[in-house]
Amino acid sequence: MLEKVFTRLFVCTVLILAALAPSSQLQAQGIALTGVGPVNRSFGGAGTAAPLDAIGSLHWNPGSISALQCNEIEFGTELLSASITLSSNLGGLNAGSTNSDPGWAAVPSIGWVHHLDGTPMTIGLGIYGVAGFKNNMPFDAANPVLSNVGPFAGVGPAFGSAEILQIAPTLSYQLTDRLSIGLAPTITTETVILDPLGPPVTGATTAAQGNRMHWGGGFQVGAYYQSEYGINAGATFKSKQWIETLDFQTAGGRVTFNLDYPTIVSLGLSYTGMPNWTFAIDGRYFDYEHTDGYRELGWRSVFAGAVGVQYQVTENLAARMGYNFNQNPIESGAVATNLISPLIQDQNYTFGGTYKFTQQVSLHAAYVYLVNNKVTGPLGPGVISNEISAHSLIAGVSVKY
Repeated sequence: MLEKVFTRLFVCTVLILAALAPSSQLQAQGIALTGVGPVNRSFGGAGTAAPLDAIGSLHWNPGSISALQCNEIEFGTELLSASITLSSNLGGLNAGSTNSDPGWAAVPSIGWVHHLDGTPMTIGLGIYGVAGFKNNMPFDAANPVLSNVGPFAGVGPAFGSAEILQIAPTLSYQLTDRLSIGLAPTITTETVILDPLGPPVTGATTAAQGNRMHWGGGFQVGAYYQSEYGINAGATFKSKQWIETLDFQTAGGRVTFNLDYPTIVSLGLSYTGMPNWTFAIDGRYFDYEHTDGYRELGWRSVFAGAVGVQYQVTENLAARMGYNFNQNPIESGAVATNLISPLIQDQNYTFGGTYKFTQQVSLHAAYVYLVNNKVTGPLGPGVISNEISAHSLIAGVSVKY
């Protein structure tokens, strides 16, 4: 009976996410990364019910770290390069397209998990970049929105950057042989630079200086259940991260803006009943609409899905691939407001693997391709559009003990 319930849950989840995937409206997850660490990223970001490694388990479900077979410490670094094009057309009066030069961004990740011998408790610590973007648009006299001369002058050159890092000390408690729950208070740092500032931060375009790191926090709770049939389930609630008010320095004085990090709810299922195979699927909800800052920027709340597959090729080699897709929080009416933060990445395809040098030491690698996507919206008498694609290379090492 229980096997039928889990099977139906798994099938229903697959069908719901499959129905969403072909939609042309499925674009960006917003500012949040689709996963953390080389293993989780290569698995499509699915991880709520598939504890494959320390970093991914700590991030997506604190209750699942009890299911990791060994104590483990893992380190990873992601290098992300985005290709961004900003275009504007003022009703035929002037039109142009400009390419950004954001360079490579580095995203760190660290995870540590330790089972307390003789107790049902497992402790852990996660430190990882969870969100961000970078955009660097030069002056372009042919592109109305990047020109600061003439009767239809725009903002001129524009730069935007956000880095959000999270620290999560975690405790998991195994209630039964199959069920564990976890809790993690979260400390979140946020560094945001926008130059120039514009609505809704200020009433008019305003040059701004760099910004300091701001601090905040929240919590996450999760549960993980392993059935005897190889179908496992997980659920996680990540609270909103309350961040201290951002301060921007301008020639006119101090400008403030609230920009918290949204509530995230995740449900996941995995199947491990076939030898050497692991299948996982996650569904998530990002509550941007009720989060300070994103609400003012015109973002809507979105649903997201992630699918991952792992195959143990040999005793020492595992191969993974995944797919992640999302609804777009930035609709056409908000493109102009978010012209320097084009967080509209389309569906992501991921590939990677792990090579185990010894029983304790493993090397992980992953590649993520963010499919090219374009969104167009109104700009006065004309239109404005943002287009983006990206590539990520992730590598890391883990030591089990």
